Amino acid sequence: MNQGISDLVPDASIPESAAITAAEARQFSRRGLFIGGCPKSGTTLLLSLLDSHPQLAVLPEETFYLEKRGQYRALPGNREKLRFLLEKTNLSLLAKGLVQPPRETRSAGARNYAGFDYPRFLALAAAAVRQPWVDDSLLFSEVIRAYAIVLGTDWRQCVGWVEKSTSNEVRHAAMDELYPDARVVQLVRDPRAVFASRKKRMTFDGATYRKAHRLVREWNRSPREIPRLRRQPDRFMVLRYEDLVKNPQASLQAFCRLAGIEFVPTLLKPTRAGQEWLGNSSFQGAFHEINSAPVDQWKDYLTDDEVWWIELHCRQGMALAGYTLQTGGRFSLRRWLKRLPGESWNGYLRARRGSLCQWLGLLKECRYGK
Repeated sequence: MNQGISDLVPDASIPESAAITAAEARQFSRRGLFIGGCPKSGTTLLLSLLDSHPQLAVLPEETFYLEKRGQYRALPGNREKLRFLLEKTNLSLLAKGLVQPPRETRSAGARNYAGFDYPRFLALAAAAVRQPWVDDSLLFSEVIRAYAIVLGTDWRQCVGWVEKSTSNEVRHAAMDELYPDARVVQLVRDPRAVFASRKKRMTFDGATYRKAHRLVREWNRSPREIPRLRRQPDRFMVLRYEDLVKNPQASLQAFCRLAGIEFVPTLLKPTRAGQEWLGNSSFQGAFHEINSAPVDQWKDYLTDDEVWWIELHCRQGMALAGYTLQTGGRFSLRRWLKRLPGESWNGYLRARRGSLCQWLGLLKECRYGK
């Protein structure tokens, strides 16, 4: 059985190399670098490329710490907050050794944490949050520091620590409150490719799906942030997935300038927690290096009606991100009434309702310039 936070000895000792003062903890906390973007936009790929950089402490799993700010605020104390963070987010996977991808996907995205000393990580994290000066921002950064120590990273020499969750780019209120000095990299990917990738997973083995509008709605939530992010280029960076995989060295050099770190050749080799990472593509199996093949796979997978549906609902964000329309994205009642391939009847009704709500301006995620 995995050790849980409730099993810890209250006065677990901390080795001298892991000890930290309140001032040092606050300094470390100010080095945050968050990755965000719509699901299937390449956020995990970027995280895996940063994983081996000697100047970064890279958390390998999503936590949605910024998104769940209200939930953490409502918890009664640091012990309860730490329990939630370690047991109710993807950080719980660190305790499970080898984590295989779901059977319903062709993805090769396994994680190998078999060599990770989870009990030591747990002890370090629990000891850190008992410090009287720990607040909600320090609680999170101290957990990342504990992870870095167990992985063998010299936290004192870290220029930055990295957390990736697919909603980070839209959580500016929580970020301004907890990490006002943090930097953010937003991954943007062609919505037609995102739609194809996510549909591929949902319709695995002949299943139908009911998210034709939800997928474009979730995509719009991210690029509508582009104007706000671009106003502070010293803290924010918008990176297109297509640029990352087609010209990875130039893209990663731009990231390094934002992060204040040196470009090193190991950045071009994806790893996760120091282990080789084989990807989580919906269209292909394992890969061992950056691969640009997924960029145009949507062209052979989506029908013209699906491309039109996506462009109709995403054209403003596509213009902001520099994607060219293929169908023009103009409204057509005939096409709008037509059920999309693989779309269930229940999903059809939900998607048309969502489409109407978007045009009526009722969906915040789809409103631009406000």
